[in-house]
Amino acid sequence: MDTRLRLAGTILIAVLGGGLATLAGLPASWLSGAMIATTAASLAGWDTRLPVRLLDAGFLLIGAALGAGVTPELLQGALAWPISLAGLAVTVGACIVAVRLFLMRVAGWDRDTAFFSAVPGALSFVLAVASETKADLRQVAACQSIRIFLLVAVLPAIIIAVETEAPPPGIQAVASLADLGIMALACGAAGLLARRFGLPAALLTGSFLASASLHGAGVVSGTLPMPLVIVAFVMLGGLIGSRFAGTNLRFIASILAASVGAFLVAAAVALAMAVAIATVVGVPVDQAIVAYAPGGLEAMMSLSLALNMDTAFVAAHQFARFAGIALTLPLLARRATARGRAGSSGDDG
Repeated sequence: MDTRLRLAGTILIAVLGGGLATLAGLPASWLSGAMIATTAASLAGWDTRLPVRLLDAGFLLIGAALGAGVTPELLQGALAWPISLAGLAVTVGACIVAVRLFLMRVAGWDRDTAFFSAVPGALSFVLAVASETKADLRQVAACQSIRIFLLVAVLPAIIIAVETEAPPPGIQAVASLADLGIMALACGAAGLLARRFGLPAALLTGSFLASASLHGAGVVSGTLPMPLVIVAFVMLGGLIGSRFAGTNLRFIASILAASVGAFLVAAAVALAMAVAIATVVGVPVDQAIVAYAPGGLEAMMSLSLALNMDTAFVAAHQFARFAGIALTLPLLARRATARGRAGSSGDDG
């Protein structure tokens, strides 16, 4: 099939999915609807892969829109972040231990595969480290992708259920053409610089930091036009759904129960910790839930934007989780696999 025709079909599927979800009144509709529709198309055999340049543009747009929510007044609440960041570290460790035990003891997965499937997020980094072990990479990738799918599909409904008051309206004013031009140049340059230095989710990270700096300092004001934000949501939803392209339905069925169980275990741990931390530091429970959600830096940050949350708080925690995993995973993996080999040797003896 012609590449352009395939791409047009994928975009149409994602847009229709987001549009139908919006008409149905679902929360975070453009993101979740596009993801669900693209996932269904992927599992049906359609090649839903999106061009890298198109995804890059989407990440730059999301980063710029996220940064628009950062104001000097909002940053005054950052004094409470160290406590919640410490709670996040405990949550990540607890999720890995609980999910790994579940996958090994209940689902019968091997040690390495269970360990890397239990790491909450940073999929590309996790797969890179896992490739040097005996872990089943296809199983790890599928389990992690199913978790992200469920988070984006289910989390908005949970947020609506636990909200004690109406969400804030967010930034309504659209930036002037001059401010949009400044944002475009700064976000593009920062995204490329972040990619050069190998930062996680580089284009989104750099774009967010540039936009947040400009808005926090009062250099620019206002956000992107909503059509551009919707385009970015649709692209990200399509990206998540495209992870299932070329996946055999029989294989998905064989690991679905274990993957859903792992998601429920991780979600239960994260939810309990988020509620506890929200009570201690005085942040909204729904905001803490998204900040503590186990995985998908780009997806969770975009979800905070779609649900009109404090994007700075969520971004700080999602970046911290990714950075913590990137710094500690090689050491943790070495110790975990070493214990596994020692245990196997003892069993053989």
